[in-house]
Amino acid sequence: RRHLFLTPAILLAARAASAATTMTLALHQNTSAGAGYQGSLEGWARAGIKYVELTNTLLDGFLVNDSLPAARRVLTDLGLTPVSCACGVFGLWEPHPQRTSLVDQFKKRCEMFAALGLTRIYSPTATTEEFTQDDYAKGVVNMREVGDIARQFNMMVMAEATRSSTFIASL
Repeated sequence: RRHLFLTPAILLAARAASAATTMTLALHQNTSAGAGYQGSLEGWARAGIKYVELTNTLLDGFLVNDSLPAARRVLTDLGLTPVSCACGVFGLWEPHPQRTSLVDQFKKRCEMFAALGLTRIYSPTATTEEFTQDDYAKGVVNMREVGDIARQFNMMVMAEATRSSTFIASL
């Protein structure tokens, strides 16, 4: 009888152990920003990290003196797989007068990161503005538009809900 009663617990433990072995570690470049684009990736590769999350800021710094194909070679030569990236375009989700310009910036970021082999890109929701019910309806339209743009580059776009944001928290 003891074995019969222990069976569900054993199965639960086995399932948890199985889930833990399928999890992969990816590091975000913000954790090693001081090392720069190439330096952070080289350090992680030496440490055995295989999956990375890139940032626009470090990539932009690298591109001052080098090219996008060189940035891709850094990843491939080190055996790293980029899993997602921070696009660095704030305000994509919220309705405001500068949105057209931000959408254009987002398109450029999608093109840039797609050239590096990425399939996931995200933009934070950092606003603390007050919104009306109509603004929230427009936010849904904006999200669909941004998703359609990302899809043109075979990418999925995600919203990063920051602690201070009032927009996503209220959607």
